[in-house]
Amino acid sequence: MAAPAFRSLRTAPTPMELTLLVGASCHDVAQHLPFFDHILPIDDHQLMGAGHLSRLAGAARLTRLLRQKNFTQTIIFHRDWRYGLLTRLAGIPIRRGLTHLGNVNFLTHPHCPAPGEHHVLQYLSLAARLSTGTDTPPALPDAPLSGIWKFFDGEKDRALAKARSLGFDPARKTVALGFGGGRNVKTQTHLKWWPIESYKELARKITGAGFQVVWLGDQADAGMLGGGFEGISLAGHLLVEETAVILSLCHKTVSNDTLILHLCEAVGVPVVGIFGPTDPAHYRPLSPRSSFFWIGKKADCCPCHVDGWFPDCPNQHQCMKSIGVEPVFAKLMEPL
Repeated sequence: MAAPAFRSLRTAPTPMELTLLVGASCHDVAQHLPFFDHILPIDDHQLMGAGHLSRLAGAARLTRLLRQKNFTQTIIFHRDWRYGLLTRLAGIPIRRGLTHLGNVNFLTHPHCPAPGEHHVLQYLSLAARLSTGTDTPPALPDAPLSGIWKFFDGEKDRALAKARSLGFDPARKTVALGFGGGRNVKTQTHLKWWPIESYKELARKITGAGFQVVWLGDQADAGMLGGGFEGISLAGHLLVEETAVILSLCHKTVSNDTLILHLCEAVGVPVVGIFGPTDPAHYRPLSPRSSFFWIGKKADCCPCHVDGWFPDCPNQHQCMKSIGVEPVFAKLMEPL
């Protein structure tokens, strides 16, 4: 979702050398965004997810790296306050970032997002001073992520060959299901999941309507899927870039609020998003061909997610369980 801001910096009237400092867990995504002069991967598992001593060692290593590079300024798109602290300790003179918890204490140019502002617009606004020379927030364009993903030479052919070997037929109209997710270096949660039985019932309806169904996700998602489902499971078999290739060949997608949803936006495929604990005002798909479901206005506990933190659910996950299969199927079958 920060990619439109990266593009705005790349196309700014004043040329800049852009280096992206990115967690190794997201390096495969960063490589497919063609906006940077340099990409520096860091061990985000050590910095964010390990024990206290390991985190301190990772922080010291990152601080030394930043000092060696002699950056004149930084824009911190991550909300974790530690990045503000580390860039200050590294002596970077200008530090722009989002106001969140203690982060404002380490920034020279803090930016406060408007309530209910989509994260794409938050990041564009954060970069506005450098990209446009003004602090005026830009207008949020239609489909700002569409086409932003760059495929490498040969990547599509390799991904398609692998998917074909597992039963995928690119000649058929296909609906992809992003049924898992909710895992990153800082957060592991099942609260973003629409129930797997709801996805399986949806898959039966989609197959009955004559479409090919393909299940996409990582190895942990594949273990959750189990058996008794219609369609072809590619979950656990594809790299992120290969998943993007298969999504680009699909007619539509249904996905939880996770990477699959945003990859659909990046490769220009309509997606129906399923939201519960996270606020679609911040994360919803922005393409006019996409849509989403959320019952948050009917539930006092929604949204419960706050910048990477999910509380224990006292309501049996009703925000997701209450979304019926029939309305999702009906929305999916609407013509483009």
